Amino acid sequence: MKVKQFGMLMLSLVLLGSTVACGSKEESKGTDGGSSSVESVKLKGMLFGEEPKDLSLVMQEFEKRTKDTLNTKINIAWNAPADHKQKVKLAMAAGESVDFVFDADFQNLRELIPQGAYAQLDKYFNNDEYPGLKKAFSSEFVEMNKRYDNHLYTIPFTQYFYDIPVVFIRKDLREKLGFQKPIESYDQLQQYYDKVLATENGMTPLAVQGNGGFQMMFTPERPDTNIVRPINLGGITFLVHLSDDLKIVKDIVALGDPASEYAKLPAPFNTMDSAFIQYDKFAEWSKYLEKDVLSQKDRKAYFMSGKAASFYGTLADYAASKKQLKETIAGADLEFFVINDKMRNMEAKAITTNYKSNNSIAIPVTSKNIDRTMKFFDWMFQDRANHDLFEFGIEGKHWEAVGDNEYKQLDASKNYNFPGYEFTWNPTTIRLSSDLDETAKKYFEYSAKPDSYYAPALASFQFDTSNVKAEFANIQSKADPFIQTLKAGQVKDWKSDFVKLNSDLKGLGLDKIRTELQKQVQAYLDAGGK
Repeated sequence: MKVKQFGMLMLSLVLLGSTVACGSKEESKGTDGGSSSVESVKLKGMLFGEEPKDLSLVMQEFEKRTKDTLNTKINIAWNAPADHKQKVKLAMAAGESVDFVFDADFQNLRELIPQGAYAQLDKYFNNDEYPGLKKAFSSEFVEMNKRYDNHLYTIPFTQYFYDIPVVFIRKDLREKLGFQKPIESYDQLQQYYDKVLATENGMTPLAVQGNGGFQMMFTPERPDTNIVRPINLGGITFLVHLSDDLKIVKDIVALGDPASEYAKLPAPFNTMDSAFIQYDKFAEWSKYLEKDVLSQKDRKAYFMSGKAASFYGTLADYAASKKQLKETIAGADLEFFVINDKMRNMEAKAITTNYKSNNSIAIPVTSKNIDRTMKFFDWMFQDRANHDLFEFGIEGKHWEAVGDNEYKQLDASKNYNFPGYEFTWNPTTIRLSSDLDETAKKYFEYSAKPDSYYAPALASFQFDTSNVKAEFANIQSKADPFIQTLKAGQVKDWKSDFVKLNSDLKGLGLDKIRTELQKQVQAYLDAGGK
């Protein structure tokens, strides 16, 4: 794969409801007095989050622009983030007529693709009949996002190969509490949080999502090694131990396995304590979270209400969050702390990647409008103005262009905050906010550089659940609630609890999944996979 070539492209561009999808033959008068013989269609989709207030205005503009060409209406059902995964799964199981859904590996892709729930999309890419998709999705990008059977089942969305995780901090509050310089370490962050607890009555130091908890905070920054690779299946982390030449699977150790199993691995993976040091930190820092953190579904809204001194997020949301905070709380300002030391220092090869997108749209095989759905996405990527309409809103009302690759949000932008990572992101259409400070721009430039990334062993490996569907589902339903409480720091004696969970999961097929994983990884290596 020409990863470097694709990376250079990125660098150069830096800076669901009950309505059934339907179609009817009708002639539509165009704005020029002509008519369209294109069959009208209503596409039904499922995304998650809060529907932008002005989405109806954007849809009206879209329909106006495309009445004589696409003749398409789009109906999006917006699910609560905590409900989206289950609602999509239920819709696919019921065979509901849905034309597109947001899905990802952290949602249902690993399960639903092997079940045949989603259509293969290979033919729509690198195809002159779909010039917009051909332009926006290079052959390398398509190859990177194919699944275990070498077919593409998604429209992959990404701007960069990694959205740098950060903690967004109230800059004004940090200064008020006597911290004169921006926070540059976890020690300083903890001092800030302790001061918040001591002086800001009722304020939560750190707002996180209940189902995500601390997420990537305190994730160990391992020594450069490829012979032990973590693979998460059904919520359980398996440590895959490879031979020095990366050709043989030697051991696979799961969370909660006996100490004798961990002892087979090289340091620091040779004990459960040293392999998963973040869990002690989660428990220690839980005092900085809401008391009822597990029920929190919108950490950003909680922060914006003035109830939190910081919130977990990613760099891509910086500009919009900064603007929203200033408009919501008088005198407030925003800054960020990069949670990974190597990324904070903008070191080369600090970011592991499989060069795949984390977010995507999938097209259910039950859709009666697969071609028309793909024609819509083709239209969106044919022209930057088409793309920008959905990502930023109506130009002149919600935003305005600044130069070739920047944009400025206008006052009405608060009514149109569209989650581009679910629908519009692409390396060829990146615009940076002109309001970004120079530090933020440098981090965006850093995350666009090919040299910032490296692909570890098994980076492209994907587990096929076909042979262990029942076991996978049973383990996931058992493990998910525990992992959720663990990530939110609510489990103090996590090692003992993991041993008990491990024992319970063995009765549900843990070892069968382990055997299947070893078989699949070895087959992957034998076939030349790296």
